[in-house]
Amino acid sequence: MIEHFLGADTGKRYRIERELGRGGEGVVYLVTDADSKTPFAAKWCKPSPRLERQRQQIDTLVHRGPPLIDDPGIHFIWPLEALSSIDSPEGTGYLMPLIDTQRFVTINQISNGRGPAQPALPVLCRVSYRLATALESLHAAGLAYCDINQGNIRIDPKQGEIVISDNDNVIVNHAPAQVRGVWEFMAPEIALGQAIPNAESDLYSVAILLYYLWMWEHPMEGKETLQLYSWDIPAKKKYFAQEPVFVFHPTNPVNSAVGIPELALHVARWRRLCAPRLKAMFNHTFIDGIHQPAKRKRLSDWRRLFLELEANAPTCACGAVNLWDGESKPLKCWRCERVIPLRLCLETDLGHSGQTILLAYPGAILRRHHLDTASFNVASTEPLAIQEPHPKEPGQLIVRNRSAATWGYRTSNGQLLELEPDQARALIPGVELHVGPRVVRVRQV
Repeated sequence: MIEHFLGADTGKRYRIERELGRGGEGVVYLVTDADSKTPFAAKWCKPSPRLERQRQQIDTLVHRGPPLIDDPGIHFIWPLEALSSIDSPEGTGYLMPLIDTQRFVTINQISNGRGPAQPALPVLCRVSYRLATALESLHAAGLAYCDINQGNIRIDPKQGEIVISDNDNVIVNHAPAQVRGVWEFMAPEIALGQAIPNAESDLYSVAILLYYLWMWEHPMEGKETLQLYSWDIPAKKKYFAQEPVFVFHPTNPVNSAVGIPELALHVARWRRLCAPRLKAMFNHTFIDGIHQPAKRKRLSDWRRLFLELEANAPTCACGAVNLWDGESKPLKCWRCERVIPLRLCLETDLGHSGQTILLAYPGAILRRHHLDTASFNVASTEPLAIQEPHPKEPGQLIVRNRSAATWGYRTSNGQLLELEPDQARALIPGVELHVGPRVVRVRQV
């Protein structure tokens, strides 16, 4: 029986306190540093023919370190050092940070009602943004995840922080992989043996995970798959890889979720929670990009969409927070289905990058990403201005400069005034905010 592990780099002894869980690859233990008593988690891999390759892969990941990322809300549970055991010299394992499973929960815990309530829609956008950010930082480091699935992400449903676990399967992009993933999340070319796991196949897997996050169901499980008696390997190969049909395919209803009692919640979430632009992203990936990796949406596309959705989150009179994507007219509350009035918006022309639109409502924040989409980092969410109720005119709004710079404020009749830091001026149609090289125009929706 194993009682402790030895750190390959530090030589430290880690005492096993108790088992935390086990799976197909091995057992995860709660361990403590014998000297400092600091708690960690340790994964001990089961003996297998590929044990030596596991050792090499863990050693590579330990010495490369986790991807560089400047968002403190993204946590990679990365291998800290390889472990050995005197009691089991043929085995291998690694040390990793401990996850706070009270704070961070799985998607299944939320969708099955076994955990906390689902995140508010802006928080769901933040989780989605961070998921795409985490994978993009991994790819930028020359790595690929290979095994994206709903069991490898945990979320804080209140703060929107995320944890990415099971990083021992991460590989150098295009290197031979120890695992291919699970059928439900594998890109078709991987499932059919036409390619090895790589960053391109990750794009498909992350789209499936985002769909799970929003819909709580799989995008290829509809009317046709409900008739199956068994989800055996041939069935998964057919419906997830050979002949997958998106349940909301606009022209092919063979596997539709619409009108199926068992999928009523799935359909309701699609119709009520997914803005048209989000639906278009899923349609593009699960129709055009399903067998053509080059047509899959980039992670930067997902990041920009979720940033913009999170910023446009008006509250209905019933108290429900909604999302506006710049296209929905009229905007109906997902909860009570009442029309939410859309009066003004702030529009910024970004040249070749298109434009960004921020809805005008009390509490709406103009952020740096509304003015610059060339790069995404923590600074992209920096608040530059906030919209507030007009102190003298009920129903009207003012915009308050929260930056350190003085802006130009051009009135609707062409007069150019200054908008100094912490100063506020009225938001009315025809007004322009001159923020550095950008012009933010106020117009009616």
